[in-house]
Amino acid sequence: MKEESGKEKVIAYLRSKLFPWNFIFEDVEVDAMEHFVTYAIQICEGKGIEKGVVSTDEVKELITKEVKEAVNDYLFDPEDKEMIEMHGKFAVSYPFAFAQCLVHTILYRLGLEMSDVVDVKAIGELLGRDIKEIKRNELFIRDLISRNEKKAMKMFGKSILDRKVITAGGDYIGNVVGIVFDIETGNVEGIIVNPQKGVGSKKIKISMHDARLNTYSKNIVLKYSNYKR
Repeated sequence: MKEESGKEKVIAYLRSKLFPWNFIFEDVEVDAMEHFVTYAIQICEGKGIEKGVVSTDEVKELITKEVKEAVNDYLFDPEDKEMIEMHGKFAVSYPFAFAQCLVHTILYRLGLEMSDVVDVKAIGELLGRDIKEIKRNELFIRDLISRNEKKAMKMFGKSILDRKVITAGGDYIGNVVGIVFDIETGNVEGIIVNPQKGVGSKKIKISMHDARLNTYSKNIVLKYSNYKR
């Protein structure tokens, strides 16, 4: 019943006019943020979110898109045993703790602060949050990012090897056995997939333009339901 009420809260927050700031300014435990900050760094690294890629005017739209995608990933299958094994007691904190870590990582990599993109005082008042507390959380998470960034980026490639590749409809295609990097930027350009029996015997190369990394499970999700080689 507790899990269901938590899920209902996530859905209500997702539909609110205050989205995505209601997720970002929600009160969460410190250890949950410490757990998810590495995942947030890896997601930003995998998507190539860095200074010069996005203009200041586009940051709000980017934040809204990324938080919505992350929350939808959680709602897609919140009871998956692999996710419980991966995140343990923090699995239920994911929508709020990860959203905060993700947004602050995006801003950090773009050289911005929260006040550069939103009126923190006004949003804080609407949500009943103390602006000083919000600022403390921002500084705390940014410190976590700076201390974990290099390690998390080194771990990124290894972290998605052997991950499942599924279609948008949930059909299993195979597992990741290799990663293709862009030589100039170092960003992930594509993945090499070892298909399951029945799909084919040859390894498949899939462009990251046709797929995305599920932020909750780290599985690779294709952007279409029907897979064709």
